[in-house]
Amino acid sequence: MPGITRRSDFPPYTPVAEVNGMEQLFRRMFNDPLGGGGGMMWSPSVEVADTTDAMVLTAELPGMSEEDLSLTIENNVLTISGEKKTEREVGGSDERFLISERFYGSFQRAFTLPTTVDAEKVEAEFDRGILTITLPKTPQSKGRVISVKNGGKSGKK
Repeated sequence: MPGITRRSDFPPYTPVAEVNGMEQLFRRMFNDPLGGGGGMMWSPSVEVADTTDAMVLTAELPGMSEEDLSLTIENNVLTISGEKKTEREVGGSDERFLISERFYGSFQRAFTLPTTVDAEKVEAEFDRGILTITLPKTPQSKGRVISVKNGGKSGKK
């Protein structure tokens, strides 16, 4: 029996654990149909923030470099795609994974951009596994303040 066990938030043999087990079974069946292990689909976690001047999309891509990524904008859809490569292979018959919760392989995320984004001015930066995409807003989307002027009539007779 291995000395390392997977942490569980719930005690064993509860209905929640059974549901989680079924979820893992379905994930393996649909994402890794050949049962090769480690080939499950994954998708990077993202945050999207809205500021006065831009929308900022941040994606977590640990273990990747900018060469592993591709960004495109087509028909007002921003697509982030890439591939996270495994760092090592299990060697020979004397080594096996006891726990593997890391995901590898290709991914693709697509985001429909609002009409308020100026697609020609989008910028991307990648630093320490974090991709930050700045999506500037069009000047029209920022709105403007209209001042009300006195028309010269005082309203008194």
